[in-house]
Amino acid sequence: MKRVIRTVLILFFFALLAGTAVVMLRYSAQQGEETPCTALEIDIERGNFEVYLQNRDIEKWLAKHGISISGKKIAEVSTSNIEQVLLQNPYVGGAQVFLTLDGICHLRVEQRNPVLKVVSSKGQMFQIDRNGIEMPVNTDYAVRLRVANGYIPVTPQYGLDVTRIADTLRKSVLKRLYEINAFLSANPFYDAMFEQIYVNHSGEYELVPKVGGQLVKLGKVADLADLENKMKRLDLFYRQGVNMGGWEKYSVLNLKYRNQLVATKRANF
Repeated sequence: MKRVIRTVLILFFFALLAGTAVVMLRYSAQQGEETPCTALEIDIERGNFEVYLQNRDIEKWLAKHGISISGKKIAEVSTSNIEQVLLQNPYVGGAQVFLTLDGICHLRVEQRNPVLKVVSSKGQMFQIDRNGIEMPVNTDYAVRLRVANGYIPVTPQYGLDVTRIADTLRKSVLKRLYEINAFLSANPFYDAMFEQIYVNHSGEYELVPKVGGQLVKLGKVADLADLENKMKRLDLFYRQGVNMGGWEKYSVLNLKYRNQLVATKRANF
């Protein structure tokens, strides 16, 4: 009997402790919700890319959309709403917002990083980011990018994922440009050599070099595998060209013909 009573008392004691803890936690949470927001802490993730977005840009964007937290109680701040507003910014790729009990609103923002500038047939300029998403040019920041131009009959559609464009659509030229640029960027030699990708009226792609290099005519590019096959031929030429007296004496390297590379000598050689 004494053992039963002791067990009941122990259970009652722990139940009392648990109830007290719940009440204290609830009280603490209520007190926290009454805490005024005192500061905004912004952390921008850029990876290894150049600055394309700064804290002041985020602050201006929030103010433009009527978001103000200064002096508001934590309970009055909607973190989900702030996140949605941030994601509407074309230079923001991701956002996470949370509040701490000391009244600080933390913003974790992922900068959208452009990798290619595109000039359409009508002269409209826009960019494609590293994930293949279309985005506008930010004129406040100068970023060195490869340029794609020529016959690109498209209208900018910010937020469009070019990697998902069907090959049968006219806009698939953007998908190919993104793939070509990604291939060049992954190779330090090609990345440094070619500063422009040109698209002619026949839908053929040309790699325009910096001064002293060779114009490389890729022809039409069916898919990524086709591109890789053409670039393997180009790589082989560059490797063997040194043994054949140097490839710098050529002005044009044509890869448009199946399993061939046709080289045109410069006029002064």
